[in-house]
Amino acid sequence: MTDRRTDEHGDSAGTNDADEPPVVTASQLATHVVCPRQHEFEYDRPITPRATSDDRVRRRRRELLRRSIVAGLQLEDVTPDERVAAALRRLDRLWTSSEASYLADEQAQYDEQAIRTAIERYLSTDGHDHAEDVVDTDVTVGYERDGIRYETTVDAVTKRDGQYLGIKYLPDMNGVLQVTWYDNNVERFHNGEGYYPRQIGSFVEAGVAIQGLINEYGLSPDYDFAYTGLLETTRPAYESTGEIHVETEQRRFKSAFETERDELNELIEDRADAIIDGKTDPKDWRFSRIAERSCKYCAYRDGCPDWMESEMSFTDRRLSEKDGGDDGD
Repeated sequence: MTDRRTDEHGDSAGTNDADEPPVVTASQLATHVVCPRQHEFEYDRPITPRATSDDRVRRRRRELLRRSIVAGLQLEDVTPDERVAAALRRLDRLWTSSEASYLADEQAQYDEQAIRTAIERYLSTDGHDHAEDVVDTDVTVGYERDGIRYETTVDAVTKRDGQYLGIKYLPDMNGVLQVTWYDNNVERFHNGEGYYPRQIGSFVEAGVAIQGLINEYGLSPDYDFAYTGLLETTRPAYESTGEIHVETEQRRFKSAFETERDELNELIEDRADAIIDGKTDPKDWRFSRIAERSCKYCAYRDGCPDWMESEMSFTDRRLSEKDGGDDGD
């Protein structure tokens, strides 16, 4: 049997008996695309990131939103108001029991109100329709290819008019690929024409989810996967004192997946092999671009030897250039 655990991204992680294929999760792949060393800190020898890091706060928001909404979706034959009430009861319990990292009480109050508003808005509109069509919630889907099992957790699976839709709930679309950028996003990333690893990582997760849905539900062409950003826009509702205006956004990936399936699977298999082989040295994976673009956002930066080495090297270069400049170019 495979021992299932849930990682901080919501994916099922596991250890395997010798006769079972190794399991690689979508969140592992996405993290390794961003930086192999970050993958090491996240999965191989877990290190707790800074409490105030943006990633950690964002993960907390995602868990509050996801678990509360799933509680509402799981109810059968209820009104939208009853669904919202159940979700908000779950939120209240989660809010008091989860770790928070706010600089001020006002920030915590605003965040809680924004999350409550997003839940109410979603479950009163699109979310209620999704609940009427829900097939599964909080379900792990996966598939096997070339001796490796790929898995990811989908927050909700719905079916309407013969089409299945897998949904992952997020606070916002930060780091999610805008598939309309190009029709060859993976190829551009691979060739170095564009460097957007978090966005490509989101495409990798979508690709694993779609192929997992096809495998688990026996789908033909009628499948899709969507990220839903529930706090895409938040601001005080100027027209109503004390209230918060919230807007959501959804991005679907079926068309992009069908266009770039081969390139995407090549990337997935390449990173899976690197994960299984224990390759965590970022110098083997575009380290100059990682140091330039990704390190400044990384929650593990302060304890990363590669970052410290690159900073020392940069400082030495600056000092050398300064000394050389005194000789008079």
